[in-house]
Amino acid sequence: MNEKSLLEKLLKAEDESEVDAILEEFGFLNDTSEIWHPFSDYENNFNLIGNQQADPTAALVEKIINGIDAVLMADCFKKGIDPESPQAPRTMAKAVEAFFGVRDGLLENIQGKELKELADNVHLVAVGAKQSPSYLIIDRGEGQTPAQFPKTFLSLNRSNKMRIPFVQGKFNSGGTGILQFCGTRNYQLILSKRHPGAPVSGTDNTSELWGFTIVRRLLPAGGRKSSMYVYLAPGGKIPSFAAPSIDLLPGASSKNNPAEAYSMPLAHGTCVKLYNYRWKPRSIATTEARYELERYLHSPCLPFRITETREYKANYYSTTLAGVWVTVSLDAGEEEDNKKVEAGFPAYADLNLPSIGSLPYKIGLFREDLDPRHIPHGVFFTVNGQVHGQLPQNFITTSLKFDYLSNHLLVSVDCTSMNDQVREDFFMASRDRLRRNEVYDEILQSLKEELRDHPGLREYNALRKKRLMEKTLSEQEEKIDFFQDLLKVDPTLASLLGIGTRLVTSTGPGDPQVFRGKKFPTYFRLSKEPNEGLLKHCPLNRTVRIEFETDAENDYFKRIDFPGKIYFDPPNLCESNRLWNGKFSARFAMPWNAKIGDLVDFTVNVMDIERETKGGPFVCKFKLKAGADVNAPTPPPGPRREGHKPEDTGSRLEHALAKPDIREVRREQWTNPLLNFNEFTALKIAHNEDGQGYTFWVNVDNAFLLTELSRAKDEEKSLIKFWFEWGLVLCSMGILKDQKRLAEQKTNGNGSAESTEEIAEDLDKVSQLCNGLARVIVSIVRNLPRGPQVRSS
Repeated sequence: MNEKSLLEKLLKAEDESEVDAILEEFGFLNDTSEIWHPFSDYENNFNLIGNQQADPTAALVEKIINGIDAVLMADCFKKGIDPESPQAPRTMAKAVEAFFGVRDGLLENIQGKELKELADNVHLVAVGAKQSPSYLIIDRGEGQTPAQFPKTFLSLNRSNKMRIPFVQGKFNSGGTGILQFCGTRNYQLILSKRHPGAPVSGTDNTSELWGFTIVRRLLPAGGRKSSMYVYLAPGGKIPSFAAPSIDLLPGASSKNNPAEAYSMPLAHGTCVKLYNYRWKPRSIATTEARYELERYLHSPCLPFRITETREYKANYYSTTLAGVWVTVSLDAGEEEDNKKVEAGFPAYADLNLPSIGSLPYKIGLFREDLDPRHIPHGVFFTVNGQVHGQLPQNFITTSLKFDYLSNHLLVSVDCTSMNDQVREDFFMASRDRLRRNEVYDEILQSLKEELRDHPGLREYNALRKKRLMEKTLSEQEEKIDFFQDLLKVDPTLASLLGIGTRLVTSTGPGDPQVFRGKKFPTYFRLSKEPNEGLLKHCPLNRTVRIEFETDAENDYFKRIDFPGKIYFDPPNLCESNRLWNGKFSARFAMPWNAKIGDLVDFTVNVMDIERETKGGPFVCKFKLKAGADVNAPTPPPGPRREGHKPEDTGSRLEHALAKPDIREVRREQWTNPLLNFNEFTALKIAHNEDGQGYTFWVNVDNAFLLTELSRAKDEEKSLIKFWFEWGLVLCSMGILKDQKRLAEQKTNGNGSAESTEEIAEDLDKVSQLCNGLARVIVSIVRNLPRGPQVRSS
């Protein structure tokens, strides 16, 4: 067998049918144990491989992360460091700083040419057909010898990286998640050569050879009840050959021409080819592809290049991807109108929960004119910049009540420093899902409280609602008067919907004031501190919020360039903090061994490079006095909070229904990202900014309404539109009321306020139901009052 010839043909094949033909040509297509060996020498391997990532992007990102790990390993060997020794870096960030000279290991510290050169270590390349492309993941990392393939690339559950602290891979299985997304036969080609500076076993005589194999899926047969993944190893050996390099890397692209695939040499490292990979982006040369990758890679420790080699019309064919936060950071130097995020963002905050650990998080609020399809949005949990799980999308609308931010708000919670055991129990091994345990509940409750109370988010949510209202039609006073009269005529309706008989309207806020903070603050002090000093009472099972004021920039404590430092004494008793527009807000708890009546002195010191020469740190002192436990029940096992009482979801919902604010939306407003209407959309429901009441956005250019209007006489048209609007609003209010009833039944009084609330307020579901009602609502209102008509014989 000519191994090199086989490899070249497999490498250039761009469809799984071509792979079939090549394997048949070499006599390898038949399923024989002499040719194909079970992945990891384990016939029942489908139960592990088939339980990996549920999303093709998440699976693809795992392969990129494997490439980044390999590059870090190679540079560790180049430095002469044993990666398992105490001399090895303890985190990925420290490894990037030690091996590549990136300050603090943060990619925000480099840009332009330096960032591009670093990204040249890992490549994602699109090849093949437009309709069913294949992808290459290429790295200049440590590589593996042919003899080591079965113990590395082709293994499951081995401890290959278990004792190496600065790499992401731990479970030795995540890289197999891509297989079920590779066409119908699940072909994956693996090609690798060991880095010349990397150690090899003394008995391994394949260290200078290229090794390759192809993985495929065998369907159940011969009494085997499930599929099995196998790899090509004729005679029990990985095919190998000698060559100084192989043309694998893409060439340079120009503005009008894509890069040429397989045109630049790779001397060592690894190339993985995924045949006919079923991935959503049509082309890698699109913002959609970047968004898909950044959705799972918020802050990768190393950048990488993505390259398109197929014939597409595009503004670029090759670019560097370094994560969404690097993109936001690079935009920070742009003019205000060109920035992707709103003024004051990104914002930074910290959670430090007992027994869970430190959870710093970033908040990005993208501008409302940006297409939500091209920006990550939601609440995500990351480890070393890679997303490991996220909260449900309706958390932003249902729990936070930020309906007008839901498609543009990004919260990235960094779990890298989380307690090790807690992290293992919190994240699934597939690294794309969360385990809903008590840790999940506590983090969820803490984030809900902190984010819902964030002044910047509250302000922008109200502002966006106001702007949207200014662009829509409304006769609110007339609608309120009608609804008031309706309730007087039919009090039963008020009872059924659970509302009062008096309605209130409200007006929106003005534009936010632009805050101009200073790079180095001139003051940092307690807000409204009494002359005798600040003393606050804190129940032993709660926290208390302390407010400070300063003229520091929002990123003062988190920026890359000369950040400020804050020190708490006693340490580890500040459970959360944030800085926003001159207000530093922090929650403090009493020591675990405090007793009722104890007084605890707290000191907060703030220092930066300028304060070192200007009189030392800012010093703030206050006292907390321990009080008795607050006996009002709280949703276990949520964090301790000042004066918290569980929400009465039912009463809040009933009160909220008392404010139907109806807004008419025309076709020209459909494309607004806050609405995203089409001709079949009938209604969108959103919370009011105070959490009390709803706004009902009614599509008066709905296709079914327009059909009814086209058939009606001129004098009937205003009445038909009236029926359409009020019919949908009243129906939606009834559905919301019934959702609350179902939530109470499901929890039976034992569920948390959070779970009850999530069930009780699925506004998107109610809106979707109303899309169906729009087809018949006018006919129902018009015809049902007539009752059955008796035919004469």
